[in-house]
Amino acid sequence: MPQTARLNDPWSGICCCHTSPTCIPMTGRIISASTNTSSSNQGQGRLLDITVGACGHTGRLITSSNKNFANSRGKTKLNDFIIGCNIGRIISGNNTHFICEGGGAPDFPMAVTEFQGREIIHTEVDFGNSDDDPGTDDGYNVYPPVAPGVPPTPAQIAKSAFLNESPTITDAEDSTANTIAATPPTSCLAVTSPVPDNFQLSPNFTVGDLSTQTVLSKNKVNAQHGLTVSDIVCNMQGWAENVGEALSSQFGRGEMLITSGFRPGSSTSQHERGQAADLQYPNENNTGVYNIARYLRDNIPFDQLILEYGGRNPWIHVSFNRAGNRPESAGNKFGTRVSPGNYVWGVLKNMS
Repeated sequence: MPQTARLNDPWSGICCCHTSPTCIPMTGRIISASTNTSSSNQGQGRLLDITVGACGHTGRLITSSNKNFANSRGKTKLNDFIIGCNIGRIISGNNTHFICEGGGAPDFPMAVTEFQGREIIHTEVDFGNSDDDPGTDDGYNVYPPVAPGVPPTPAQIAKSAFLNESPTITDAEDSTANTIAATPPTSCLAVTSPVPDNFQLSPNFTVGDLSTQTVLSKNKVNAQHGLTVSDIVCNMQGWAENVGEALSSQFGRGEMLITSGFRPGSSTSQHERGQAADLQYPNENNTGVYNIARYLRDNIPFDQLILEYGGRNPWIHVSFNRAGNRPESAGNKFGTRVSPGNYVWGVLKNMS
């Protein structure tokens, strides 16, 4: 059984609220705990208690025992996981006091975010990371290419061949094809590298909103896939102007939570090219998010739209390609991720 974790016990990992680099090695301690449940005269740590790093940035304990509780919250223990600015694990506890249930850091990202005065806990299944699987979806359209003047490779052409296939409708619930015309390429704002987080892409969106300040990604924009920082920011601008602003006008910018935007990597993900974002609407139930996805499909130009289920709350993966959105007949133009790895194309399903 693992040692119990208490007020002032140490953690180790990284802090990701810095600049150049964003994440740096860090240690710290637990700074909040139960006031009436103690272990060797120190308050017992609990789920969602606060940690602080030597740098002054904070995090929260995000895993705990599901058998032992203090103040109706799971007690924390050696190797429990921390997320926030602080990302790491508890590395020491009371070696004379043990908690039932083995612990350990999960092998997936987690996050706690505050939204309109309440805390929302996210785990990996609440995010669109799995929508980057090149065998299922999120294949970027290579006709025209990702950036004007950059021709597709033979491998990209072969991968995108299925884009000209018409979707197979497997559910009569929602089979209306999108008929919104593609928007012409964006006239891009001039940027220099590194681009500041407060660089304004559109009236309601900054570079930080779609990169370092999302719930999960929190990555600075960097050049990759043959695209410069300016190219990627231009792609982000296209998304903000054509998708983000249209959704904000209809449903309110304050109602939208961007869980993931730009991400570094080496796959075919449109996130890696600044073309895609994953959105949650925490004030909406499944039906409400479904209705937002339907409105987006029927009224807003986009490259790909996926209504995704599989976690605590559904989210919307939506991309925009300033070089030209994939055709309406594309087999993966829009669809529903009904569970991890399982998709229904040509249909938006309401899984209430």
